This record gives sequence, C-alpha cells and structure tokens, in this order.
Amino acid sequence: MKKEIKTNAMRILDNLNIEYEHVDYDLDGEFTSAVDIAEKTHEDVDIIYKTLATLSKDGEVFILVVPAASTIDFKKASKVCKVKSLSMLHLKDLKKTIGYERGATTALAMKKDYPVFLDIRAKDHDIIKVSAGKIGHGLRLKPDDFLRATKGAYGDIINEID
Repeated sequence: MKKEIKTNAMRILDNLNIEYEHVDYDLDGEFTSAVDIAEKTHEDVDIIYKTLATLSKDGEVFILVVPAASTIDFKKASKVCKVKSLSMLHLKDLKKTIGYERGATTALAMKKDYPVFLDIRAKDHDIIKVSAGKIGHGLRLKPDDFLRATKGAYGDIINEID
C-alpha cells in the first residue's frame, strides 16, 4: 500500500481547518510547465495557478499566484505590491529564498511569510488548483481559503488573457 503524502502546505491547511483536495499526478519524472500539467491531467487550464517569486529593487520578495497560461504584467504587479518595480527572482535563488524548487513552489509554508497576491481572476472560479509544495502534487481549494491561509490579497497582476 502506498503511503499518503502530507506536505507542509497540507499541514497548514489542516491546522486552519480549510477544506482542500489533494491531487497527485505522474509527470514521467520531469516538470515542464503548469500548462503541461493541465494537459496531462485533463483539467481546465483556467483553474490551474502557478506561483512565481518576484523581487523589488529594494530586495523585497513578493509572491504572485497567477493563471497557468498567463504572464505577469510587471507594471500592474508593481502597483499592487506598492513598489517602484519588480523582476523575477533568479531561479538559482529560488530554493534558498522561498524553500521550494521550480515546479514545487507554493505560497503555503514558505521559509518566510512573504506578501502573497492572487490574481483577481481567481474570483471567477469556485476552486483553483495550486502546488502542494512537491512536484507531482497539487491542491484544489477555494480562492478565498487560499488567501486566508497565505494571509494574501487579490490583485490585478497579469497581462490580459486572450
């Protein structure tokens, strides 16, 4: 019998009595993109959200959680984060700063409580899917519950999706 995985992100949700569904999927040993996950799991790409770490010129880290098929609008995101400008955190700094590797990054259970912004389009969905903090594992939960767990806020932070 396979042992059930319990990530730190799941433990946080459990401690807050937040309902979620754990989903695991096989990526054949490699991570490609959140859009690929939607295709492999036959899920609606619109509910799958990716977690991106950004950095202000002053070295502040901001976590942006956006639809899988979208790109950050750095001008809008900077305004939401109340900083002059933002850039992506370098991949080489991701694990030591956030505590997760690419493909497993989650706004839940980070090394520090960085500010989290969930794209406002998440309000259009009853459920969103985010990383559980381990490659091959996701969490389905309500957007408002995700924000409660991360102490985050909604923000208009992406380029318009066609």
